Amino acid sequence: MAKEYLTKIVIFIILLVLLFVFINNDFDLWTIRRNFEQIKYQTEIEKYAKEFAIEKELLAALIYVESRFNNYSKSSKGAVGLMQLMPSTAIWIAEEMGYNNFKLSDLNDPELNIKFGSWYFAYLYQKFDKNLIQTIAAYNAGERNVRIWISEGWEGNINKELPFKETDNFVRRVISTKNFYKENNLQIYGISNLNLVLFNLS
Repeated sequence: MAKEYLTKIVIFIILLVLLFVFINNDFDLWTIRRNFEQIKYQTEIEKYAKEFAIEKELLAALIYVESRFNNYSKSSKGAVGLMQLMPSTAIWIAEEMGYNNFKLSDLNDPELNIKFGSWYFAYLYQKFDKNLIQTIAAYNAGERNVRIWISEGWEGNINKELPFKETDNFVRRVISTKNFYKENNLQIYGISNLNLVLFNLS
């Protein structure tokens, strides 16, 4: 009985939050959904964030925005898995990392997908002189496109909309999600998002 009562209270609080956001003309279903979704693959995220010197919150954000932690995610363009790696990119990464027996089906392995994606992001980060915004953009749109934007005067910030709408949304969502994870001290790691949100409301 007490559990049922508590569930009703939680639902009521969630509805109040949604109503408040809607009334204030800041209704963003994507952000609300993100704030309540669990962060998965915590062990792998922490492991490869450390190995490739990436903020763990940033790595978690990349995975969430790319696939919402769905290991079987596949884009219309053919990108595969948690970190949405294109087959040609994955084959090149495998060669660079010395995976001689790599098969594209291996991208369905969450740990390998995160490892390859983390390596690739760290590679781009160095190529773009540790400019985070340019690196995130390149992860989505490709290194060549971002080089063209830079040559045309883009300075690697998001004060203005990027040439590709998809990439503009991607960059902003990754940064927003990274900041959300950091500001709320998720520690990716033990506290549920729902409990965190309710705690912050109290």
